[in-house]
Amino acid sequence: MLLGIICNEKNQDLDTLQAVNHLYLRAVAEHMDVQPLLIPAAMPGQKFNADRLLDTLDGVLITGNRSNIHPSHYGATATPSHEPFDRNRDAAAFSLIQGALQRDLPMLTVCRGMQELNIVCGGSLSTDIQTQTGKLDHRTPNADTLKARYVARHSAQFLENGYFHNLLGVQQAQTNSLHWQAIDKLGNDLIVEAQAEDGTIEAVRHSQVSYCIGVQWHPEYQTGENIISAKLFGDLGRAMQER
Repeated sequence: MLLGIICNEKNQDLDTLQAVNHLYLRAVAEHMDVQPLLIPAAMPGQKFNADRLLDTLDGVLITGNRSNIHPSHYGATATPSHEPFDRNRDAAAFSLIQGALQRDLPMLTVCRGMQELNIVCGGSLSTDIQTQTGKLDHRTPNADTLKARYVARHSAQFLENGYFHNLLGVQQAQTNSLHWQAIDKLGNDLIVEAQAEDGTIEAVRHSQVSYCIGVQWHPEYQTGENIISAKLFGDLGRAMQER
């Protein structure tokens, strides 16, 4: 089985790369019986068409990244608080998500990926949520190590008898948190599957396809240590196998 994984633009030394964080590949290798296929975004000025690619895939993983979706995609005006942007990633992710939904391909979307799913479904985002009354600071903590950066920082409350409640057998779990944007208006056909204690949407499920899950946290880290990640990646593999 082939799992398509979207890449992100990364600057390294004097060059620019299309790359995927190794944590995603390790999680896939440890918890799924699939062959990952990395998908770079289109070059500037080049149209990204996912159709032929998606016809060869059994599932899709839309990764997170430090960049944010350009707010023009959800009717907002760009400001410095929305940055940084990656317009080529926007185009590639939207094409992949739309095509996967149309084909009923199993799909897991992570952090930025969940926000892209929400936009594709007609939703919107809010930024600088840490400045809103009653909201937690969900931003990446200052840390010198990956372990400290990805440490679980708040709980996610799962929808009763929802996807995560049934998958894990619990109604709440601790998650990491590395974002300053979040879902504002929920997209069409999306169901809220988890919320932080401040009401921030932490996970969604698309109700009109067989398997499409979005999470605001980063399950690729600590997959052998927390109660969520191994089962989440494993369930994506199950959905691909049963397709």
